[in-house]
Amino acid sequence: MERQDLAECVGREWQELEAGILSLFHDQWMDPELPCMEYRSAQRLCEFLERHGFGVERGAGGLPTAFTARAGTGSGPVIAFLAEYDALPGLDNEASASRRSLGKAAGHGCGHNHIGPANVAAAIAAARACAALGIAGEIRVVGCPAEEILWGKIALLKAGVFSGIDAVLTSHGDYQTGALSRPCQSVVSGEFVFSGEAGHGGKSGHRNALLVAEDVVSAAGSLLEKGHPGVLLRHVLRQGGVMPSITPAEARVWFTTRSQDHGKARQAYEAISATAAEIASRVGAGLRHQFISESRGYLPNDTLGRLLYRAMQEIGPPGWSASDLAFMEELSRACAPDEEMDLDRGVGYFDTGEDYYGQDDGEVSWRIPLGRVNWAYPKQVPIHHWAWTALSGHAAGHKGPLAASQTLALAAVRLLASPGLIGAAKDERARRVAGIALTEPRLGAFETLTRDPACFWSATWRE
Repeated sequence: MERQDLAECVGREWQELEAGILSLFHDQWMDPELPCMEYRSAQRLCEFLERHGFGVERGAGGLPTAFTARAGTGSGPVIAFLAEYDALPGLDNEASASRRSLGKAAGHGCGHNHIGPANVAAAIAAARACAALGIAGEIRVVGCPAEEILWGKIALLKAGVFSGIDAVLTSHGDYQTGALSRPCQSVVSGEFVFSGEAGHGGKSGHRNALLVAEDVVSAAGSLLEKGHPGVLLRHVLRQGGVMPSITPAEARVWFTTRSQDHGKARQAYEAISATAAEIASRVGAGLRHQFISESRGYLPNDTLGRLLYRAMQEIGPPGWSASDLAFMEELSRACAPDEEMDLDRGVGYFDTGEDYYGQDDGEVSWRIPLGRVNWAYPKQVPIHHWAWTALSGHAAGHKGPLAASQTLALAAVRLLASPGLIGAAKDERARRVAGIALTEPRLGAFETLTRDPACFWSATWRE
């Protein structure tokens, strides 16, 4: 039976942190940094943890902007919180209901200015409550760079940073408030660099790198439609020249394949790779394949999901004010003028269907039980969009991650107070993966993203 003062103790400890959380929400939002370049963002979170008694190791796993932080008794189970803090290129915006760039290289169009502070504060509150209540165990934070390219947690996993962790907790903004126990997409990602004959655009020739890249894009789309139904193909042309009268020496295409089935996503990607090689060879163009990462989608865990759901029911949905709702309505009209704002204002448990996104902690969830809570944004506000950046920087966007942070703190303390729950979560994970060969996830771009990430983002990297 739970101690009567457990929830009250967690609540008191968390309330003492709220002002600091809000300050970090703002500071992270004002200073967005690209994946693997989150030097100041990671440092702010490390300093916050250190001020509250955590021991911090910077540069975890050989990643300059990763970190781990620990607090607790050193005996008993280990519960880890994930901190994310990278931003998205091209999505900076004012915290207003119109498109107004601030001229920055990136913006928090996925709300990671919320995730890092909210999850870090949950860890601090949980550690302090456990100390006050005499509950054994360790609270750990894993600072994870480069989630937006589904890279950081794969690198940390391969480096052994997740070793010794018994359960993982995290949060994210989405279109519903509550706890999740359902899969999302597996994603495979890489860049194809085509080289050809540069020169005047009026000169005809077969080794035109841009035309080869365009042929591969067209062929890849047809290939997946006919031979890999259900797999989503996405791409961007990263380099392709600056004007029509200059035939570029190089063209770069970044492909991702997406499917709930990891094997299907991988097979489709390999088919694209073979097609690219065949087309380049046919015209005598050069091809360099630069793999980036692959990650499975979430492995559901109802043991942790139900625990988080009960905790969030106690904490309650986000406490939006009338002015918060008014801003979200204005922002929703800017994005979808003909629709009424649709905002989830309850608390739910989501264990059916499949989510549309990929997450690199999905790969972690196949090896360590993972639980996640969401907070809702209006459905009219697209994720990975300037409007999500705007809401992430506005007071209306703060209420959801505050509720998520309290939920995670309460659930973590209950996990450490009831180690049998951790055992049940581990048993569930083992049942779900029984008979599945968990191959090592592939990872590329390590030298580039740990030594010179700026060249990754300028599309000049070579590895």
